[in-house]
Amino acid sequence: MREVWTDAELGTIRIVLNTRAKHIIMRAEADGIKVTVPPHVLFKDVTDMIDKHRHDLKSMKERAGERCKRIDLDYSIETDVMQLHLTEGERSGFYVNRKQGECTIICPRNTDFDSIQDWLRNVVVEQLRIQAKAYLYNRTMEIARQYGFKLSDIKIQSSRTRWGSCSGRNSVNLSLFLMAVPSHLIDYVIKHELCHTVHHDHSSAFWELMDKVTDNKAHQLRKELAEYKMV
Repeated sequence: MREVWTDAELGTIRIVLNTRAKHIIMRAEADGIKVTVPPHVLFKDVTDMIDKHRHDLKSMKERAGERCKRIDLDYSIETDVMQLHLTEGERSGFYVNRKQGECTIICPRNTDFDSIQDWLRNVVVEQLRIQAKAYLYNRTMEIARQYGFKLSDIKIQSSRTRWGSCSGRNSVNLSLFLMAVPSHLIDYVIKHELCHTVHHDHSSAFWELMDKVTDNKAHQLRKELAEYKMV
């Protein structure tokens, strides 16, 4: 099966095999489409699926491109939990200076940023992941102890569709992109998922518990979080 090819309308089509996948999953990216497939799927199955959903995929790709802010020397992430920016250096290659909560990506002079956007975005995501693994895990455990929540696991994922989720086994999943929002909204997402360890739905009982752990600000914080987009 072809793993990568270029489509005139959709850009780069990238096929990724996942032995745990049960269905074909298509996700729009700024430069094309990522298709995750289970074993034994035929190439024709993939192309048929793409053609069937071509119109929707074009719209999704356009929205993905709009979300992807250009990364250059003007790019930065600045919150009360993390600061990231780019600057020029004297070396011929790229390197990263990182300390707790702060990250600087040093670029060679006269860098052609247009030609390395995908690579740079991966660098930024990796820095977010490093910071998230430390901050989000510790903060989740701290809040869980404070309110007496019981959870089975904490996982840091690269989801761009959800800030967080909670499994039926009370495993809390958090998106690494939370590191680009203020700490009080990170706390809101963590509390939201921890409340799901008690109520696995969005019933009135769930929102009553959310109000209890957010000083009656659950809906206000939810509305504020909706103003943020994943970087």
